[in-house]
This record gives sequence, C-alpha cells and structure tokens, in this order.
Amino acid sequence: MKNVCSILLLSACLLSISTVTKAQQPAGENEANLSELLYRPIKPTAKVMEGNEPSQQKLPSGRTSAPMNITRLVAAPKWNRAVTGNAQLISIDNGLLMRDKVTVMKGNMTAFCTTPTVTIGCCGYSIKDEVANKNLFYASPASIFNNEADARTYAESLSPKLPFYLPYTNSKVFPSGGWIYSGGSGHGSIDFLKTADAYGAGIDPTFGVYASAPGKVVTAMWDQFFGNVVIIEHTAADGTQYRTGYFHLRGGFDHDLQNAKNITVADPNNKDARDTKYKKFANLPNPSKLLWGTNDQQLKVKAGDQVYAGQQIAWSGNTGFGGAGWGLNQDGTPIDPNTGNNHLHFMLWITSPNPATGVNWMEVDAYGVYATADNSSCYEVGAVSPFNRFFAPFYPSFHNVPVEYITRYWGYYTGMGMALQTLSVHKSGNQYLASGSFQYGLSSQWYCRINMSSAQYQQYFDEYYAKGYIPRQIAVTNDNSGNPLFTVIWKQRGNENFTAIHNATDDVWNAKWKTCVDQQKMRVTEHVVYYAGGKRYHAGVFGSNNPGGFYMYYGMNTNDFTKKFDELNKAGLMTVNVNIEENGSQNNVGGLWWPRNKAYYSYMNMTPADYQTKFQDLNAQGYQLYRIQGYDNSSRFAAIWMK
Repeated sequence: MKNVCSILLLSACLLSISTVTKAQQPAGENEANLSELLYRPIKPTAKVMEGNEPSQQKLPSGRTSAPMNITRLVAAPKWNRAVTGNAQLISIDNGLLMRDKVTVMKGNMTAFCTTPTVTIGCCGYSIKDEVANKNLFYASPASIFNNEADARTYAESLSPKLPFYLPYTNSKVFPSGGWIYSGGSGHGSIDFLKTADAYGAGIDPTFGVYASAPGKVVTAMWDQFFGNVVIIEHTAADGTQYRTGYFHLRGGFDHDLQNAKNITVADPNNKDARDTKYKKFANLPNPSKLLWGTNDQQLKVKAGDQVYAGQQIAWSGNTGFGGAGWGLNQDGTPIDPNTGNNHLHFMLWITSPNPATGVNWMEVDAYGVYATADNSSCYEVGAVSPFNRFFAPFYPSFHNVPVEYITRYWGYYTGMGMALQTLSVHKSGNQYLASGSFQYGLSSQWYCRINMSSAQYQQYFDEYYAKGYIPRQIAVTNDNSGNPLFTVIWKQRGNENFTAIHNATDDVWNAKWKTCVDQQKMRVTEHVVYYAGGKRYHAGVFGSNNPGGFYMYYGMNTNDFTKKFDELNKAGLMTVNVNIEENGSQNNVGGLWWPRNKAYYSYMNMTPADYQTKFQDLNAQGYQLYRIQGYDNSSRFAAIWMK
C-alpha cells in the first residue's frame, strides 16, 4: 500500500512552461563535463614554445625602476586553506553571522606548494584600449613593488570579487606554461593547449576560446607581436575591476596571412629573430590551413561588445611573431608541424595599486600559484597556497564534486555574496560527492552543516534555533556503517511556528502529522525519507505558514509517482521536493507539492550527462536550480528548476 499523506484544499493559477531546446555548441569541440572541468588533474601537454618577452616591452616614459612606498597590508582570510583531520563532521558557518570560519574536512591534503616569486622580471605591455582610444600599460608586480615581501603581502590580500572560469571547454585542453617558465624566466600568464595525444597529421590543433567572466570588450585587434588580441574588462558588484587578455588568436586565414606578411622586420639579417622567421612562415608556399585556420575562424567579438561568461570569443591560434615565432625554424617551417605552436596565452589583471608608477593594470596569477606549471600538483584544485585562487574551483551550480573541494573553497562564492540554495551529499563507493548551487539574491544570513551524525544534527539544531534559525533543506546519506548523515541548510525564522524532527519512524511521523497538520493546520515545508539498518525513517519540518494547502506523498514506485506528478501538475501544483528513497536496490519516490506560483521543471532518474544537458538548456532560458539530489552511487540525479 502506498503511503499517502492527507490532502488540503488549494487554489492556484496555471502557468505555461516553455519548450526545452538544445543549447548550441561550437562545431568541432570535444566538450568536457562542465562540473568536472575545473578540478580534473593536470595532464601532459604538447610543448608551448615561448620565452622571455621582447625587451621593447619596457616601463612607460623611459622608467627603469618602479620605486613605491606602500603600507604592508594585512592578508585576507585564506579560504583556500583548511585544517586536516579525521572528523566526520564538515562544518560550515556562513553569512553575516560567522563568515570565514575555518572548516574541517576528511582526507589527506595536497602538500603545501612553495611559490617561487611574485615579482618576476617580466612582463610589461603597452596595448591599445580601443574603447578609450589610448594605450594602457599592463605589467607585472615587479613594475610596482620594490621588493618581493611587499608584492607577496599584496598578492596574499587579493581575493576574487566575481567568478572567473577557465577560458575553454575542450576536454583535451590543459595548462602548460605557468606564471614562471620551466627554465625560470618570467611569464606572468598561463598558456593553454591540447594534450600531446590530441595532435596528429591532419588534426586541427585549435580549440574554442571563451570569455572567462562577463564584461565589456575593450580591445579586439591585430598586433604584430601578439597576433589577434581580445581584452575584456570585468566589473564586480562591489566595483572592483579586472581585465582578462586572450592572445595569439585566429582571425581568419586571409586576414592573418596578410597581416603576417606585412609585419615590420627589425633586422632582416638576423635569421634567428622571431619576426624574421614569422614573416618567412607567412611566405611559405601553400600555407597550411591546419596551422593558420580557416576564414570562418575569426574573432567573434569587437571592441564595445558586452559578453557573458562562457561566450565564445575566438579560436586559439599562433598569430603574431610572439606566438608562432617561438616555434619556427630559421627557414620559417614549424618545429612541430602538427601544432605550429597553437595555444592560448591568457592573462588576468587587476587595476594597479599605484598608477603613479605608470602601470594601469597589474598581472595576477589566475591560479594563485605563482609557480612553474612543471610543479603540476600546485595547479590542481586542493593545492595549498598562500594566495587565493581566482579561477573558480567548481561552477556555482555543480554536481559530483568531491566534498573536500566544496569545503576547501567555501569562501570562493560566499565571499562574493552568494548563498547556498541547495546541497546534496551522496556517495560514490566510499567517497562523498556533492551537488548543489550557490546563487545571488538569497538571504545573506544562513547556516549550512554537512554530514552531521544524528547527535550532531540535534546539537546544531538547538544552537541555531536559539539564534532564530530553522532548517530549510535537509539531505541524508549514510556513512560506511550505514548510519544516517545529515546535510542541512538553515534559514532565518520568521513569525511562523514550526516543528522539526529527524530519525522518526513511520509511527512517530504519522503521530506528528496528526498533531501538526490535522489539528494545528500546519503544512510540511520539508520532508525526506531515508533508511538505516533496513528501516525507514523521516526527517522534516512542519510550519504554520500555510497559504493554500499542500500535497505530500512518499513510498511510491516510479510509475505511480509519475502519474501523481502529472495529475497534480494539471491541477495547478508545483513540486518543491522530489525525494528518492534509497533502500539498497529498491528506490521509492516521495514528493511535496505546493500551489504553483512559478514556472518550473522537475526531472528524476537523470544520468550526469542528462543532468548537464538539462541544466544548460534550462539555465539558458532563465531557470535556476531550486533543488537537487544525487543517488544510486552518484549515477543518477533528481532536480527541480524554477523561474
């Protein structure tokens, strides 16, 4: 017999729901799983051939040094550090109440990464800002700070005020050149290119280049050293400004070939000069379109355009003698005929802390490493560094991310004013994974605690109740002994009365239902079913705020639940929770419906790929993730989106 809870009368207006359309992807891309893209390990790449940038890139106005008196700053809290330990409880206090509290997490930590230097002797560039119609100077911290100690202290104080994402989605692309080249010379940027196994005769080495954050294109032009360049300015909610630069891009076969042939050669007698070799490269008979690109592979943006994070802006290339020039023989033929030194040279800048030095924008290591890429473990998510990472360690809406990454980088999104809308912790073997969503526009005062035992949940429930907080969402998984572990998000309590319980048997739940629903006319605001020792238990919240009633079912098989979902959807209700009740190989389903006042989608039994596709499609239509649950050893997802 299915378990059906009492039904109250309701009224609601029907809302139309849009048709789902498939999000378009650039042709020829081998797309990575977006949730996995940012934390997968470093892999061997083909060699990027670059070195010290040209000596012509000097400080403006003939400066040879950059004296600066700057007060030593107090370093910001290091949210990418964590205390190691074997505690099962992962504690997160956040919001205005307990911001930046150190977290506790399970597992071994990556060894601390020793950072060689912030004040590399490279690089400074004078680049035209096409919107402002003037040249601006972009330079390393060495052009601003007198010494490494002051530069490091300033770098340690920096934290991102808006998310930055990796500028590619191709699954074969990884970082190669780091803040410092393998030989120890300065770089001040990151080089991205495909792994060595991605190249071969007849295979185009390019990949799509995407805006790392939303912003305004200020430069999109040809430069004979950089080739095709795009620079985007980004402004955070608090007014902090950044710029990202994308160099050596493709701009169309005919365009790039003609500009390469027209470059000025400083010393035609110097056969080793990159400008000489690059011009010879352009004048080789039958230039390869695999190395130069096609006419369709042009810059996709122009100066003045507004772009969104993840918008394709270009294709990676080797343009400019600072690009292909490093990888050419004296006769202009490529050292590696399969790549032609195709790569993306990516830079991140912040506004100069001292414009009096003549520097407008200062280079920052987007990984927060300031090391060579040879020390690859330092570029992985989870590496311990004294500097904050600017590249997002995971997307704000994420799935199947190891819990330790969520806790390690907890402050990445919360420090930008985001709050946690939903969080599900689920297992893959003995590993705890997390799926959820940080979002803007939620209350700034809230709490979350992850993987609490029953006693710990009670302890923190009492503590937060005394502070005026009640559970908003509850998720339950099991430890390796089969005991329930609770992950709970608390919200500020309003004027409503409420009752919350956990580890309630069917009899206890039904008795509480009679008291709260039948007698006191409360409604269920949260409910999950879970199993421990083969026995069914309930956790939930009853609240006195009851606008129009509700429906709640649990213990249904999938077919019955689907029929009930269709019936209630037609009657004008929306699901606010779909709860998969895992019990070994047998999964039942429960649901909670309220009067519909929003457009929404609800899906279950999605594979990770299904979920990723739905997320991208619905996000493009303006829907936000409302609730998610991972189950079946993290191989399936149930989720609700609302708008």
